[in-house]
Amino acid sequence: MNLISSVRVTLTTATSLIFILIIISGSANFFLKTSFIYDYNINTYSIEERTGLTSNKIKEINMEVKNYFFSNDELLDVDIYSQKEILHMKDVKFVIISIINIAQILIIIFCATSLYLVVYHKTHLDKIVLHSLFWFISLLIILGASFILFFEQVFLIFHKIVFRNDLWMLNPNQDYLLMMYPEDFFRDVAILILASSFLLNVIVYFLLRFLNFQSR
Repeated sequence: MNLISSVRVTLTTATSLIFILIIISGSANFFLKTSFIYDYNINTYSIEERTGLTSNKIKEINMEVKNYFFSNDELLDVDIYSQKEILHMKDVKFVIISIINIAQILIIIFCATSLYLVVYHKTHLDKIVLHSLFWFISLLIILGASFILFFEQVFLIFHKIVFRNDLWMLNPNQDYLLMMYPEDFFRDVAILILASSFLLNVIVYFLLRFLNFQSR
């Protein structure tokens, strides 16, 4: 394999992986802004029974949490949450905003590398997205098995990597944050985000393939 071919293969692989990260972050951003996951949580995990709160109170807090992530407020204003829970939510918001900012940078990089591949290597966009599908299938197999078999351990490792303090170490029997959003809820949301991202990847691939076919 010559240098030009190596550059093309390397850039195609990197661009396809960047595309996966973009659509996953986009899917996460979408679901965080909708009420679907919060309503699903209430209906699936009996949050009223777990917390002793009324349905209206739970929905009010859900709305506060949902809006908080995309507001300019430094701290979440929920009266039943302890100071530790409030500060942890500040950390969570920082992670979410960081992911959004990184995704915006990745979009620029994706556009630049895709343009380079199309112009200088005559690589069609559908081929790049097809590569991302292959990578995504591998990712789904690995993460799917991990979520089913070891989600508690994966969830724990995630917190240890992402958060640099122990504010996330809350008591599920005392702290409302964990009573309202149990671990199984996060597993379901993670699976939903991965599944919807994969579906979006498939749709984009066939759309680009159709457009490529039409342009011939």
